[in-house]
Amino acid sequence: MTRQTEKSSLMQNRLWCWLMGLLVIGFVKILLLAGAAHADEAIKFALPGNSMGYLPLFVAVHRGFFKDEGLDIELPRLIPAMAQNALLAGEVQYHGLADSGLRLAARGLPIKAIFYGADRPMYYLVAQKEIRSVAELRGKRIGVSQFGGTSDLSARLALKHFGVEPEKDALLIQIGAEGTRMAALRAGSVSAIIVPVPAVAILKREGYNEVSFVGDVVEFASNGYSTTDQRIKEHPQEVKKVVRALYRGLRYAKENPAGTIDVIQREWKVDGGIAKGSYQAIVKALNDDGIIGEKQLKMHFDLIRRVEKNIGEISVSKVVDFTLLKDAKRELDGR
Repeated sequence: MTRQTEKSSLMQNRLWCWLMGLLVIGFVKILLLAGAAHADEAIKFALPGNSMGYLPLFVAVHRGFFKDEGLDIELPRLIPAMAQNALLAGEVQYHGLADSGLRLAARGLPIKAIFYGADRPMYYLVAQKEIRSVAELRGKRIGVSQFGGTSDLSARLALKHFGVEPEKDALLIQIGAEGTRMAALRAGSVSAIIVPVPAVAILKREGYNEVSFVGDVVEFASNGYSTTDQRIKEHPQEVKKVVRALYRGLRYAKENPAGTIDVIQREWKVDGGIAKGSYQAIVKALNDDGIIGEKQLKMHFDLIRRVEKNIGEISVSKVVDFTLLKDAKRELDGR
C-alpha cells in the first residue's frame, strides 16, 4: 500500500468514526428528549373558570407539586357542557366539574370523580347593608346565577334552614354571572345575592353583610375533579400522580395560611386584605383529604333522582373512585 493510499484510508476511517460519533450523540439526544417529554408530559385539566374553589389545584401548580410528579399541567377554560364532551372525547384528561359529572356517571357514562376539595359548599348569602339576618330576607328579591345550578341550590338550602321558604317567602331571580349579581346588589335591584369567594370578601369590605355561609347549614361535596374510567384503567400511575399533587395542595392550603394567601394574591391579582379574607372564607369549607362519602354526596344524589326520574338508588362506587388517592395518601402520610 502506497503512502498516499494509506493516508486516504486513514482519513476515511476518521471520517467514518466522526460520522458514527455524531449518530450516537444524536441518538442519545433523542432518547433524552423523549425521556424528558415523558417525564414532563402535558396534562390538560379543564376548568369552568378561575374560581377560588379550586384553590388546592392552584396551590399545587404554584408550589410546584405537579412538577415534582413530572407533570406539566395546562388549564383550559371550558363551559361545563364543552368540558364534559372534551373529557369523554379524550381532548382533555381531567376536569374540575365533578359535581355535574356525577349526574352523567349515575346515568352510566364512564366518568369517575377522583378528588373533592371541599365537603361544604363555598357559597355565601350577602345582603344589603341594612339587612343583618336571613330572616330579614322574607319578602325580598334574591339573585342567583341560574336555576338548577349549585348557587341556586345553595341559596335555597340556606333560606330553608332559616325558615324562609323559596318562592313562597322570597323571590329568587336568575341574574347570571358573579359580576352581574354584584352589580345588582350595588344598584339595589335585589336585597341579597349568593356568591363564592372572593366576591364575599370584596362585598364585605364595601360594607355589605354576610348573613349566611351555606357550609354552616348544609354539607354537600363541591369543587371536585373527574376523569374517565379509561384513564384510570390505562394510565393509573398518571392519575395517582395527579391526585397526589392535589392532596399535597389541599394539605398545604389548610396548614400554611401565609403561603396560601401569597398564592391567592399572585393567581387572582388581589391585594393582601382581600387575599386574607378570601382564605379565611375558603379554608373552613375544605375537607381533610379529598375523599368524601355518601353523606356529602346525598344532596347531589337527591337532586339527580329528582331530575332523572328513571334513576333509582345511586351507589358511591358508581360515581367516584378514590382508590388511587387512598394509595397516594398512604404513601405521603407514611413519609
